[in-house]
Amino acid sequence: MKKLVMSALLFATAAQAAGCIFVSGDDDDDGGGTATVSASWSIFNDDAAAACPPGATTAAVNAQRGSETPFVDLYDCSDGAGVADNLPAGDYTVWVELTDDTGSALYAQSESFAVSLSDGELVEAAFEIDAYNGFFDVGWFVTDAGGTEVGCAGVANQNGVSVLSTNSSTTEGTDSIFNCADGEDPNFVTTDPVAVGDYVVSLSLLDQGDLAIGASADVVTSIGHGNEFVDLGVVEISLF
Repeated sequence: MKKLVMSALLFATAAQAAGCIFVSGDDDDDGGGTATVSASWSIFNDDAAAACPPGATTAAVNAQRGSETPFVDLYDCSDGAGVADNLPAGDYTVWVELTDDTGSALYAQSESFAVSLSDGELVEAAFEIDAYNGFFDVGWFVTDAGGTEVGCAGVANQNGVSVLSTNSSTTEGTDSIFNCADGEDPNFVTTDPVAVGDYVVSLSLLDQGDLAIGASADVVTSIGHGNEFVDLGVVEISLF
């Protein structure tokens, strides 16, 4: 059920996944020279289908053209679908937020996607949202004990990099293992999903027996809401 329509484009001084699939077609019912995005959202907890998180009563379909104030259309989270309509033609960024009734508590946010809309066009967008977990993006470089960069290829007995994300409240750890070259700067990797919360993330270079032969300093960070991708930047791994 549509809860409230706040689709208003402010032209004055306003300046301003999971995944998504767009399908474009003609909207024969739209005679006003505008376009429509028909959005659907599926909720997951890791890879399992799930209900909306407790407290997440509202799904906000956002459609933003450039730096203008977004069009926002609100629906019940449990609806699983809604539209952003009466959109003037242009290039848009579209995403879905799961919030409480007031919109002040953000429980999850889909990845955002760009789409170009023309007059009379109907575009369908299907979002997958992990509403209970987030992810860390991280890259690295390897140095010897003296601080000289040696690179993954310079360590003959290395067998990959461990990215250990330890929840500060539960001390439960999620260990994601990658080929060293996969995350070597300028590349980066994305960890396995971790529950929303505060974390200490540490990287270790492993040998053939999966023992650490180098490590990073701890990175203190957090996942603030579901489906968040937190960029940890490029981290130094120093050989022992």
